[in-house]
Amino acid sequence: MQSLDAEIRKMKLCARYITIAAAITLAPMFVNAHELTEHLSLDGVLSAAAQCQFLSETTAGDDTCKGAIPLQPELTYRPRKHHRFLLKLGFAAGNSLNEVSPFNIPSWGADVENDVKDINGSGRDHLLEAWYEYAFEFEARNRLELTAGIIDASRYLDQNAYANDEYVQFMNPALSNAPNTLLPSYDLGIAATWLVGKWSFSGVVMDVHQFTSPDNYTFYGLQAGYRLKSRLGTGNYRILLNGDRSLIDLSGTSKQKNDILIFSLDQQLGNTIGAFTRFGWRLDAEIINYRALYSGGIDIKGTAWNRILDNIGIGLVYLEGGNNRIEYTRIAEAYYRMVINPHLALTADIQYTRDEYIQIQGAEGYI
Repeated sequence: MQSLDAEIRKMKLCARYITIAAAITLAPMFVNAHELTEHLSLDGVLSAAAQCQFLSETTAGDDTCKGAIPLQPELTYRPRKHHRFLLKLGFAAGNSLNEVSPFNIPSWGADVENDVKDINGSGRDHLLEAWYEYAFEFEARNRLELTAGIIDASRYLDQNAYANDEYVQFMNPALSNAPNTLLPSYDLGIAATWLVGKWSFSGVVMDVHQFTSPDNYTFYGLQAGYRLKSRLGTGNYRILLNGDRSLIDLSGTSKQKNDILIFSLDQQLGNTIGAFTRFGWRLDAEIINYRALYSGGIDIKGTAWNRILDNIGIGLVYLEGGNNRIEYTRIAEAYYRMVINPHLALTADIQYTRDEYIQIQGAEGYI
């Protein structure tokens, strides 16, 4: 009887958090650019989420619910045709389950409260991106964009049409980006993107702060992509090589290098179905949480049930451990996104995670 009462209390708590999140999410949101003047526009996202975790009996931790509300406004200034300045700020209340989750990978990849303060150990709060871009247009379908400033590497690398945005697609960062690529965000760097015909080429170099050491490390990333249109629809095929130099290892005592090769593919399969996959491996023997990644899934458009803008996403992830402590991690996630209007959408999401360790008890549960 006590067990039944406890389960009822958990269900009521979960329902209360979901109701609060729905009420917050119905607050005004801006996700499409609003032209303030001829040269100045405002963009951004306001999001709210409540997550509840239900852990297996053998997993350390409590069944609980937590929420977070990130706000990220972007201000873009275009003084002339080929020039662009961007300022992106980040504010957040709450950390969702990221502080209490027993899992290696957090259940929401958004920039929550802890992420927008002392960003990357730099001592900087709330300023996420601030950069200048100049675009060279040589001829039709031949464009080179150069960017310098405080940048986010994921803006230029490891894109995917169906699994790349933790606010409107999969919440788990293992699906929104490859978790073993270590793509840095919000530090000084330069980026170049060359769009020529069906091909795209991107390169990023960044000087990155790290919490475990006062010394910065150097990140590099190189990506080639090809866009193919066929009877099935549009497909994007990308190969990414990136790495780090002078990154402090997991023990916090010595420096190491990381070189990682990632393939990212997304393909339309007609007017309703889309499919995606990411897979990749470490190219060196350095110690890291995960040595290999295999992920994939499908996207189903709401045209199948007369909700054109809605969609369903289903994704699976297998991560192979690489530090003699973690054997593997498995993640499954499914969501339904209902679009209310061009500025507002509601998402229901469920995740299953299992972390298996070599010598100690693992973790398993649902979000």
